[in-house]
Amino acid sequence: MQEAQWWYANSRQSEGPVDLAGLRRLQQQGTVTARTLLWREGMPSWRPLAELDPSVVAAGPVAAPLEHAVVAPAAAADPSDPYRAPATVDVAAPALALAGDMALYAAVVGGNFPIYRQRWRLDQGVAESAGTWHWPAFLIGLIWMMYRRMYRLAAIWAGTLVFFSIAEVLLDVPEGVSMLITFVLNITAAVYANRWYLSHCQREIAQARVVADDDEARLHSELVARGGTSVPAAVGAIFFVLAMMFVAQAMVG
Repeated sequence: MQEAQWWYANSRQSEGPVDLAGLRRLQQQGTVTARTLLWREGMPSWRPLAELDPSVVAAGPVAAPLEHAVVAPAAAADPSDPYRAPATVDVAAPALALAGDMALYAAVVGGNFPIYRQRWRLDQGVAESAGTWHWPAFLIGLIWMMYRRMYRLAAIWAGTLVFFSIAEVLLDVPEGVSMLITFVLNITAAVYANRWYLSHCQREIAQARVVADDDEARLHSELVARGGTSVPAAVGAIFFVLAMMFVAQAMVG
């Protein structure tokens, strides 16, 4: 039987394939750790190494470790993207494979849960995101907030943007200073985005618990309905940003 070939997530890119011996070498080098996401053909999604087989994490000899990992014989995930669940897998499926609070976070986040699982350090038994960076929030903050269905935060952020835009026009702020203000706002969003999203998910979980009333199945379906993403909301945010830019240009003119 041909030995399984594995892909591993390196930062936000996938590397591989490597065989089991290559995977052990990467562990010894520190490139692959217990939290590194792995995938092989036949697995429905990327999984952290520690979840597949604890013996692989050990530095000593490995006895048929990953070959015995239990995975569903579902459609293969995309090896080019460690953070995207396969399109054929139900959004709620990752939550069903987990347990406890981890399953609740997975249900409310949806398909991109593995990356937030790392950013929130959930495998360390805590839920915090200090010192993490979020590129989508830096580049398209308001749009990302709406896409992640954080409508209250998006409204506050939109109000902040409108306030600074009007103030800059009324005070005749130089273009260089205006760009600096925008840059500072973008950095603020990038630094706090993971923390804001974690707080949002925790609120959704708390509210869903009240609605579900100890019914686990209803709790998960409630979180799936409340969480995930919204493309229409993101499109609406794009139109809002374009309208704000148009108004700002008109006021300047």
